[in-house]
Amino acid sequence: MIENGNLPPVTSPVWKDLAIPIETLPNLRRVDCRGKLYRSSRQDLLSRADTEKLKELRIQSVIDFRSKSEYKVANGDKIYDQNSAILEVVIPKAKGSGQSTTTKQIISVNVKPVKVKSLKGIQNKEIKNLQTLNDDHHSAINRKRFLLDFFKLHFVWTVFNRIPLYKRLFSILYLIVDILFRTHFRYFIRYFAKETLNPAGLLSSYIDMIELSGTQICLALRILSDPSNLPALVSCAHGKDRTGIVVAMVLSLLGKSDDYIAEEYALSEIGLDPIRPRVHQEIVGRTRMDESFTHARRETMDGLLQYIHKTYGSVPNYLESIGFGKEDQKKLLQSFQE
Repeated sequence: MIENGNLPPVTSPVWKDLAIPIETLPNLRRVDCRGKLYRSSRQDLLSRADTEKLKELRIQSVIDFRSKSEYKVANGDKIYDQNSAILEVVIPKAKGSGQSTTTKQIISVNVKPVKVKSLKGIQNKEIKNLQTLNDDHHSAINRKRFLLDFFKLHFVWTVFNRIPLYKRLFSILYLIVDILFRTHFRYFIRYFAKETLNPAGLLSSYIDMIELSGTQICLALRILSDPSNLPALVSCAHGKDRTGIVVAMVLSLLGKSDDYIAEEYALSEIGLDPIRPRVHQEIVGRTRMDESFTHARRETMDGLLQYIHKTYGSVPNYLESIGFGKEDQKKLLQSFQE
């Protein structure tokens, strides 16, 4: 157990039990005792030899909390995705609003295929939802990769509107530069980080994610509730933030204590240690986010869970509020127990 907010040593029983050593896939570990769920950093840089090692886990689906563009521009050969169905999860819209719905009951997970020229992926324009894909299974498809964007326009717009109007107007200059030079919004993101993310801190970003990306969390849990998608691997860029939040929701439903969830989250500090310079470059160097955003310290997850308990009473109550009700929670538990 972690005490006084310190990180677990490499000899931590939890780390020894959960960690899976694959050199080119840092932060890979098992989440549940039955091996239905794993978590890791992005798989784009997997070597061919390590790809074969990862295949031994028989992963049926990867839930990737990156946008389609974030996935496409990420460097790496993406060997693991060859002969995979790469699917963008469609975020439903609330009626009469441009915002994503978080209270509407989401019945099915709708998807659309993503074309990646450099990959020999299976493309099927007939795919509309999970059931269609599962029923019309193609023998050449090894697995499904679901791209589930956490940071849709509603998220960015809500957080950005917290800064003064004159600063918002000034940011248009950065946006114009990004568009003209096709920088993938590098300078706008840096300004965004300086004015909004850094002053608020990492915990505030986590709170924003559960409040503004609830639909995405609900959809991820629905994908995990389908036994045909298990075993599953959840990941994002580094496997600690977006991934950490969804894993925390799953572990809570599986009956794990807040202490265990916070300790499991903090294991990413060990898991990412081999690529610490790369993490620093991608977060601090590229986006100008504060150094604290490169870490996975226990107190951050402790703070998020305390916020959920104070605001909603419990994690199950929070999940109900975003459309993942009691019956849905029961179905997820059954999928993990089969």
